[in-house]
Amino acid sequence: MNRPLALFVALAAALVALGALADRALTREAAASAALAEARVENDARTAVLSVRGALGQIEQALLAGAAPAGVSRQSLALAPALAFGNGRPYRGRPASELMGLLMSTESTPWGLPEAVVAATLLGRPGSQHAVAERLLAGQLPVRADDVPHLAKVLGAADDPRVAALQAALRAVPEDLLPAPVFRRARRGAAIEGWTRHDRESLRYEVPVSQLFESAGVADRAVLSAGGIPVPDVPGFALALGAPAVPPPTAGRVLVWTAVAACLAALALVQRSLAREARAISREKAFVAGVTHELRTPVAAIRVFGEALAEGAGDPREYGTLVAEESERLEALVERVLAATRMDEAPRFATVRPSELLASAVGLMRPRAERRGVTLRVLATDDDVGDARWDGDAVRRALLNLIDNAIKHGRPAGAVEAGARSEGEHVRLWVRDDGPGITRRDRERVFGRFERGTTEASGTGLGLYLVDQVVRAHGGRIHLATGEGQGCTFDLLLPRQPSA
Repeated sequence: MNRPLALFVALAAALVALGALADRALTREAAASAALAEARVENDARTAVLSVRGALGQIEQALLAGAAPAGVSRQSLALAPALAFGNGRPYRGRPASELMGLLMSTESTPWGLPEAVVAATLLGRPGSQHAVAERLLAGQLPVRADDVPHLAKVLGAADDPRVAALQAALRAVPEDLLPAPVFRRARRGAAIEGWTRHDRESLRYEVPVSQLFESAGVADRAVLSAGGIPVPDVPGFALALGAPAVPPPTAGRVLVWTAVAACLAALALVQRSLAREARAISREKAFVAGVTHELRTPVAAIRVFGEALAEGAGDPREYGTLVAEESERLEALVERVLAATRMDEAPRFATVRPSELLASAVGLMRPRAERRGVTLRVLATDDDVGDARWDGDAVRRALLNLIDNAIKHGRPAGAVEAGARSEGEHVRLWVRDDGPGITRRDRERVFGRFERGTTEASGTGLGLYLVDQVVRAHGGRIHLATGEGQGCTFDLLLPRQPSA
């Protein structure tokens, strides 16, 4: 492992460890906050229970004082007389004046009947009977529940719907009422009900739980809960407080790990950039070394042949041919190096004839093909292809590189085909050889700068890179069809009118 990669791994591990520590701290803090909030809620719930109990006491005191707080229903009923039989003074035969006075009585006879009802019956006056019936049905007279229908009938109020309501209310009064100010309380659904005995009457009240919570000042958080804290002296009444919102640690944890991921991504980009720079430097060093070697070989050959010719040794015709070949090789190498340095320049578009560019490139490469015994064929006509607006020099250099590669890497004494045809708004140029082809491993990288396929032929790794750059500059695309032992076909599809 090289030093930059080792440094990257160490920094990444440190960032992950730091993120884990921060995540753990956030989790612990959230757990502590949740426990504290839970304890606070329980304490607040106990305080709320006491507040509710206090509010209930205040309501009861107001009821005993004769006031009915808002939202509280109140009902008073005279206590039913005890069953007792005696020989008291008979009511029949009493003067009318005395019976008139008994019409307002709230006492009961020795036989457990309201004196007012007995007096009204004996007087037989409809007005008196109606007034006593109103008091009876209002619960102001002491009466037993079972006697209510008979007494109402005697008073002429048997069909009054209040008869059944009074009878039900009397039956609902607990038998063991406690004297005021002590109330017997119970929860009835969503309301609290209380009973007490006050001034020979049963006093009942009913207050909605929501009203009670409002009076206690806990309506915003308190809720009925079977598993909550019970309110003292109110069976079946327990409440709980909604827990305050405790922000989960999720947002903080996501933020921490997002920051860690961002830092790791930045480190990866830096490491990748460094690795790419290192590869670029390595390729450029290899390029410089390759170019130096390529330059040294023809220069050395030219010098040797020149010295031999100067000394009068060797066949001048043969040595002159060799000097010319090495000079051509040197010129091609210099041209490729210069072309690589000019790739950053903007294309110079002008009207050209693609078939003429192809013919020119084939004409320049034909002597090299003949020396290698390669048959070079051209498939294109001016009428078929037409005109295009290209950077003619750049396209010619691309074709020269493709044809040179086909001759150099193709089969000795083989065939190379170059062609052009019109395809609507595009022109297709192609170069095909019958060489060994390009392996699958080399297929994706042969268009890279300073990249060379698996071959023993000399080169700088710039030819196909220059072709790819020319195609891109014209807004076209390049396609390579090849297979091991099947040769190569390079297709260039260029628009006739590239965008500026």
